Amino acid sequence: MKTKMKTSVCFFISGCLSLLFHLNVRCQHWEISELAPLPEPVSNNAVASATVNGNTYVYSFCGIDSSKTHSGIHLKSFRFDVNQNLWESLPDVPDTLGKIAASASRIKDTIYIIGGYHVMPNGYEYTSNKVHRFNVVTNQFMSDGAPVTVPVDDHVQAAWRDSLIFVITGWSGSGFSGGNVANVQIYNPSLNSWMQATPVPNNNIYKSFGASGVIIGDTIYYYGGANGSSFGPQNQLRKGVINPSDPTQISWSYQIPDAAIKGYR
Repeated sequence: MKTKMKTSVCFFISGCLSLLFHLNVRCQHWEISELAPLPEPVSNNAVASATVNGNTYVYSFCGIDSSKTHSGIHLKSFRFDVNQNLWESLPDVPDTLGKIAASASRIKDTIYIIGGYHVMPNGYEYTSNKVHRFNVVTNQFMSDGAPVTVPVDDHVQAAWRDSLIFVITGWSGSGFSGGNVANVQIYNPSLNSWMQATPVPNNNIYKSFGASGVIIGDTIYYYGGANGSSFGPQNQLRKGVINPSDPTQISWSYQIPDAAIKGYR
């Protein structure tokens, strides 16, 4: 009997381009096609997707422009219409200073843009505790949510069961001081409140900034990033099994798929 071939579609925004990836799960083959360019180049932005009235959109919030200087860090928002292959500008993120290294996750009809950091003219960096809420139906920002308990940037962020947002490790700092944190923080949009979950082990294997992660079923996976001591890129794949009866309880483990492969941002 023949096995039905499965295909998934991912979106990746890089520089001034949006690239569409078709992944053939059966043969692990990537087919890459270039889509309409962003209105302007952006990096270190927060990206999320949503389906509204049957149409799929990709959203970009905050980031840094091609100047790659503190003055180029902004609060701009954009939305990409997948069906029309078209970008449009949205209202700016409602903060007082531009920021980078925030993350965005969608729960139901709202995208939550959490954390990030501001850069001052003197080079000082300040981690944000803001939780911005964007309604994908009205295309408007709502009032901010409850601030994250431990301010964090360059963190791993993922949604669980369309109900909770997990904010995992990342960097927290003020001025020229700071470091990676072991905190795992859970935001409950329904209650607009935060919970502390089982932290990652307090070492440079698990603590990370600039890692990438996802929740599949009841399991957190995050890979790569940089440690907070030598700032070297990491090669660990960390795994956190969530207790569905009590999502604050997580069992952590890790493995190294390939010692030669390291990833950061």
